[in-house]
Amino acid sequence: MNNTQRKALLKLAAKVLQDPQMLRKMSDRVYELMQEDLRTKVERRRYYRGFF
Repeated sequence: MNNTQRKALLKLAAKVLQDPQMLRKMSDRVYELMQEDLRTKVERRRYYRGFF
């Protein structure tokens, strides 16, 4: 990540932290992504268990 990208990310993070609605939306999206990742890992684990 270059300096320009870092500054843009910091600016966005500050904006999100100041807006409760935006923060909630971001938090909900992060939670959805974590759930999806967990489901994928569980499915993958079940799939590979069948081969051993």
